[in-house]
Amino acid sequence: MALTAILATVVPSPALGQAPGRSEASLADLTATLEEAATLFLRSVRAIRWGAAARFMHPSALERFRTLVHLMSEPDTTGGVRAFLTGTDAAGFAALSAATVFERAMDATLDELPGLMHAVFDRDDTVVGHVGEATATAYVVYRTLARIQGAEPELEVMKLVSTAEGWRVAWSRELDVFDTALRGVARPVRPPPGDPGRIP
Repeated sequence: MALTAILATVVPSPALGQAPGRSEASLADLTATLEEAATLFLRSVRAIRWGAAARFMHPSALERFRTLVHLMSEPDTTGGVRAFLTGTDAAGFAALSAATVFERAMDATLDELPGLMHAVFDRDDTVVGHVGEATATAYVVYRTLARIQGAEPELEVMKLVSTAEGWRVAWSRELDVFDTALRGVARPVRPPPGDPGRIP
């Protein structure tokens, strides 16, 4: 869906404040509205809290990252790429949840690409509103501003899908950036110790 079409039909977003008893609310309560779900996801990303961000992501988005890590790891017969991205071997990887793979892989990516922090995390966001569809899919429009002098605000669109546990982020600009960054951190694999015939 084109950005202009979404903006033309956007539903204004209510002010997002601290609701009474919010700390005691369930995750489903906190993500009952599109605006709340989008805001919580963005706050988690900006705070570099991958585990928290994963809780607001749709299973399909998490599985996409898990599949990407798997595809990046499989050609490496030494297991070094998998170990670097997830801290485990093939058997251990199979037992990891998609959320855990996302959290570990993003920690590794940030360590490898520290400049990513300034490009993505040093931002302020304001949810503008949303556009619903006949299905359980909707799009949230948000304004984001980099914390650098002279920066201009940008309008972005985030796709969310309704689940039994509330709205979840299916894709966003941030996840697209993370996907691209993760693909670029294929680390040179070191040979096993005691193998002088191979070059590190």
